Amino acid sequence: MQDIKNFLMENVGFVPFELSGEIIVKDEEAEINLQDIGKDIDEASLKLFFSRLLKREVKISFTNDEGPEFIVRNWQQLIMNHRLKDYLRLLKPEYNQKNKIVFKTYSPIVINRLTKEKEELDNILFKYLGDRIPYQIMIDESLKPTFIDDSYHRPDTEDSNLMSNSDISKKLDDTERVVIMGRDFKKVPQPLSLLPSNEGSNVVVNGKIFYKEYNEKGPISTLYITDKKSSAVVKTFSETANNLNNELDEGDNVLIEGSIFYDSFSHEFAIRPTNIVKLKEETLERKDNYPTKRVELHLHSKLSAMEGLLDVGEIVKTIKNWGHKAVAITDSGVVQSIPEFYEKAVAVGIKPIFGIQAYVVDEFVNIISLLTKDKKISETEFVVFDLETTGLEPAMNEIIEIGAVKIKNMKIVSKFHRLVKPRKPVSNFTSNFTGITNQMLEVEKPIEEVLPQFLSFIEGAVLVAHNAIFDYRFIREWVRRVYNEHFEQTYIDTVALSKSLLTLKSYGLAKVVEELKLGSFEHHRAHEDANITALVFLKLIEMAKSQNVEMLSDLEKLKKFIDFKRIQPNDTTILVKNKTGLKNLYKLVSNAHVKYFYRVPRILKSELSRMREGLLIGSSGTEDGEIFQTYLRGGSHDEIIEIAKFYDYLELTPLDALSDKTISEEQLKKIYQDIYNLGNELNMPVVMVSNAHYLDKEDQIFYNALKVGEKRKTSSAHRYLRTTDEMIEEAQRIFGDKEIAEKIVITNTNEIADQIEIIKPLSNKLHPPKIENAEVEIEELAKKKAYEIYGNPLPEIVESRLNRELESIVKHGYAVLYLIAQKIVQKSLEDGYLVGSRGSVGSSLVATMLGITEINPLPPHYICPSCKNVEFFDKEEIGSGYDLVDKRCEKCGAKMKKDGQDIPFETFMGFEGDKIPDIDLNFSGDYQNMAHKYIEKMFGEDHVFRAGTISTIADRTAFGFAKKYCEEQGIVKNSEIMRIVKAITGVKRTTGQHPGGLMIVPKEEEVYDYTPIQFPANDNKSNVQTTHFDYHVIHNDLVKLDALGHDDPTFIKMMSDLTGVDPMTIPMDDKKTLSLFSSTKALKIDLKNELGTTVGTLGVPEFGTTFVRMMLEDTRPKSFSELVRISGLSHGTDVWAGIAKNWIDRKIATLDEVISCRDDIMNYLLSKGAPPKSAFSIMEKVRKGKGINEEDIELMKELKVPEWFIISCQKIKYLFPKAHAAAYVSMAFRIAWFKVHYPLAFYSTYFTVKGDEFNLKVIFSGRDAIKKRIFELRNMDLDVRKKNEMVVLELALEMMLRGYNFKMVDLNKSDSKKFLIDGNSLVVPFIKVPNLGEKAAENIIKSRESGFKSIEDFAAKSGCNRTNVETLRKLGVLKDLPETNQMSLFKG
Repeated sequence: MQDIKNFLMENVGFVPFELSGEIIVKDEEAEINLQDIGKDIDEASLKLFFSRLLKREVKISFTNDEGPEFIVRNWQQLIMNHRLKDYLRLLKPEYNQKNKIVFKTYSPIVINRLTKEKEELDNILFKYLGDRIPYQIMIDESLKPTFIDDSYHRPDTEDSNLMSNSDISKKLDDTERVVIMGRDFKKVPQPLSLLPSNEGSNVVVNGKIFYKEYNEKGPISTLYITDKKSSAVVKTFSETANNLNNELDEGDNVLIEGSIFYDSFSHEFAIRPTNIVKLKEETLERKDNYPTKRVELHLHSKLSAMEGLLDVGEIVKTIKNWGHKAVAITDSGVVQSIPEFYEKAVAVGIKPIFGIQAYVVDEFVNIISLLTKDKKISETEFVVFDLETTGLEPAMNEIIEIGAVKIKNMKIVSKFHRLVKPRKPVSNFTSNFTGITNQMLEVEKPIEEVLPQFLSFIEGAVLVAHNAIFDYRFIREWVRRVYNEHFEQTYIDTVALSKSLLTLKSYGLAKVVEELKLGSFEHHRAHEDANITALVFLKLIEMAKSQNVEMLSDLEKLKKFIDFKRIQPNDTTILVKNKTGLKNLYKLVSNAHVKYFYRVPRILKSELSRMREGLLIGSSGTEDGEIFQTYLRGGSHDEIIEIAKFYDYLELTPLDALSDKTISEEQLKKIYQDIYNLGNELNMPVVMVSNAHYLDKEDQIFYNALKVGEKRKTSSAHRYLRTTDEMIEEAQRIFGDKEIAEKIVITNTNEIADQIEIIKPLSNKLHPPKIENAEVEIEELAKKKAYEIYGNPLPEIVESRLNRELESIVKHGYAVLYLIAQKIVQKSLEDGYLVGSRGSVGSSLVATMLGITEINPLPPHYICPSCKNVEFFDKEEIGSGYDLVDKRCEKCGAKMKKDGQDIPFETFMGFEGDKIPDIDLNFSGDYQNMAHKYIEKMFGEDHVFRAGTISTIADRTAFGFAKKYCEEQGIVKNSEIMRIVKAITGVKRTTGQHPGGLMIVPKEEEVYDYTPIQFPANDNKSNVQTTHFDYHVIHNDLVKLDALGHDDPTFIKMMSDLTGVDPMTIPMDDKKTLSLFSSTKALKIDLKNELGTTVGTLGVPEFGTTFVRMMLEDTRPKSFSELVRISGLSHGTDVWAGIAKNWIDRKIATLDEVISCRDDIMNYLLSKGAPPKSAFSIMEKVRKGKGINEEDIELMKELKVPEWFIISCQKIKYLFPKAHAAAYVSMAFRIAWFKVHYPLAFYSTYFTVKGDEFNLKVIFSGRDAIKKRIFELRNMDLDVRKKNEMVVLELALEMMLRGYNFKMVDLNKSDSKKFLIDGNSLVVPFIKVPNLGEKAAENIIKSRESGFKSIEDFAAKSGCNRTNVETLRKLGVLKDLPETNQMSLFKG
């Protein structure tokens, strides 16, 4: 070895940096051993320097005599380029002479991360010390202010998009400014990535607020700001925090002067502001300054699943700000952005261009190509050949090996094998891949000598190859180069032939050989591959005979057997020109999802050709575009011309938008120029597009965070939305010609946009299915029922309400919706299942009279069932008719019925009665499918579809993705994690279906007039199809009927069957039942000590959760109306905690006064004299969480509305409809009635329907075991299953306390699924035996009819496995059975 300094003097002439050690240079690598490394160089830079100097691979090792002191002295140099450097640089190593290194840091985040990455730190120490030395990492608070060295902050990279300090200063000076805090100031901001980490350092920053948090208790305001490259936290306290929370919002652009401090809460440095100026102009946003604007024709929104980051609103806003007239959204495989895109674009005068980046499959793959003269296969001479090359592109790479096998009379007769000396050395990758080294090739002949020999060998033969187009194009290219001639010869592709005859997951040569059982071979050597391919070919031809293949041309008949799944799709951009094209695209997208989905939604090229009317088809400029791929694979000019003729225009993308570039930029430029010339030759426009997946270049980190989250490869491509200036610059870089640049960037994109009409995808007008005389029928049915209840003539209050509703329903065309609901509810009732209503449908008296809902929205009233005498109460102190005292009719003496929940119609169909009624119904889960089938039968299967949903990345998932990405990148700032979270939240992940929503298409129209269709989550095994669009966006055009499955109707049906009680006869004012909601008196037990509750609603729907039980304990309701209010309070958002509860606790308002449901607001304001429209408007704003404005507050103050009411309206985020609450309470009250009066029926039903987590072992271990397990569960972080287990155990304990018991599974008595009542006990069903499945449980029931002679006989008949039998044996279920069937001789 040579001293490294001497080596540098000899070879460089000087020593460029301080280091000591030795070097040895070998043939293929150099080894450097260092004793020391200077502070002016790091290991990675040193390695790069020597590898460039020596043109060899360089290995660096360390030997030092200092031991751990070497680590202490050189730590920052040693870790400078490590992937965890941002964590490692925050460690301060010390050596304590006890052969132990102590790493100190101020950051718990660093300790947590490096604990997880312990192996990395171990490896660093071993590398530099040669030994496994002990160490520990510890917190040292004293390091907080001064430890971080600014010199290790990564500087901002140069970027054409960045402005100089003078540019920023001028832009800030020209911007309208509002002082939010302190005073105005004129200072140049520094990048957020370069903020110092020293407490007390003064900083000036400019950023946009991307997230804000406000804690009222402090108060504390936390603003997260970004300058697009990094982020920072701005934190204030007390009154300042309160002011900033009121004055600043997310999206505001701020200039901040302040000082750095260490925030112990977030464990990172933050800014404490002294001056904050709000800037009215977007100083951080790019502008499009080119005089003439381009049109973007290829862009992905957030609906490109896990690919797009652009929000539709953000796209439209940016395009508008840039002055563009139109823009296309072309999501990957889907068109789900169309409805929202249209609304937002048209609203600001932008032309929306609908499109898709489609996955197009050319299903007509050629098995045989260039067939000139047909011939019998048996009489044809074939040459099966294979090439090894230096790369994949014939125009850029070379042939290094040719192997071939000649076949005559379907037998191998001769072989050809040559290595070829290339013009350039082969890469290590090629050598490793093929086993062919430069030394092997050095002595071989060049292609100019080998090619003539090969052409002579193949003369007159039909060529055969595996993926023949690859090998064929290489031969054609090199014939052109060597002879300057065009090469053509008939060839057969064994990949295509395999696809027509074999069913495999992949069709690589090795897989096909394995399937045909042809033995092993040396893959990736041409002669071996050619020989095995010849055997494959002979075998496949033998198989093809069964399909009557005799002639060469007959091979093409096999194409019909090639499954589209076996063909690689090409990216194709499709734009919609007009309404015809939109419907055609919807059909194509539907087929792609329903018929041809395989990994991605595939469009068959033949279907696209057939349905291309009204569409513009572009050859995608992505790496997977057909023309781009054909160029890369060496397609001839004639081939490319034929392919290009299919398209209407050709796309190019910026060079840096391509990923995984395997060829040089110059070669890419040549392909781009060829594509441009191709367009000119065909008189076809060529356009340059962004293929944008995100807005700004810096947003690439969000894109890669998505990739990391899904364990996919990150991308180096820059796929951001370009301005005209940026795109012109890119085009000029490629073509070197401004005229060409303007043509492909501006002229052609605008001409394409001009061909496209503004298409309104949806009318926003309801298109209900037609039912003859629906209007007449609902009026007759409603009035008939009203007469039955209230008599004829109707009381004025009933008649006026009924007529007003009917007028609105008929006028706006909604009669058919009511009639559909009436018919399916009636069908369910006829089949013995009650139906519960949801939402606001109970606000409609017509719905009540039609039997759609049991909720009567009229004011509380008495009705005499005999003489029809009525008495109405419109005073506020009575909230529900069920709360009226019992009364006999003054006219005839009959006991009067009580009804009326006092709900205004406006909450259902709006103040004008024109809002589309949303009729939601709760069917028994057992009956839901039958209800759906009934609707399909009514309107036809091809006109009823499940309501589609779109699932997006939620906050928690986004946080996981962001954290994982930041850990991989060594990013330690929490603000950066938060920035990524905010960017990727809302990106589409998959699709789904509404749990019960059905969309009904009128019979005279097709679903494609409104939306494409698909399977939920693209699961082609699903037996339902959904709308491609999320149901929310087509809700105004198509009738949506919610027929949901719910446990409550199932509960009531089962309890009714067990007891014979008609649930509709249950008294809704039963005092014992009502007491259950405020005490346990009716249960005759005290649950306070046993279960920690003083109410008896365990297991009662809506009232059994811990949260609602606490509400009941706080309020102790005494009436049905109070239960309705509690239901509303519990289902709202920011309604009870901190608001209503606060007013009640402080005795400012009572339960009857606080806002509990949306209806309360309108009713109260009307009672105070508010104009009806104002009352309705305020209700609508508050219930949607939009708050109220100054005008609303002023009105309310004029009406002397109390302050607590106004504050509530400002804070509430969502309010439940009273009708929905009343419907829930009605069902819950009936179930509670059974709990009081028929306990075992209640418990039997509960455990049957909801007892999935019935813990057999614990329950049969007794009360103490149950209480112990409940205690354990209450101290756990519970998932859904454990929550269910806890509730089941609570109900089991309650049942036992009431004097009832469980009986162990009984071989002769138990049901498969149901808990059966046996005296004062419930017999546990077989399904509750651990690990005994439903099928096994049912088999036991079936097989026990013939009896079991023994355990052996039981196992044989029931199909139970050994584990099941052993479990049943331990439980004592099989105690009466002998082990075997063998009879004892002595027992006769």
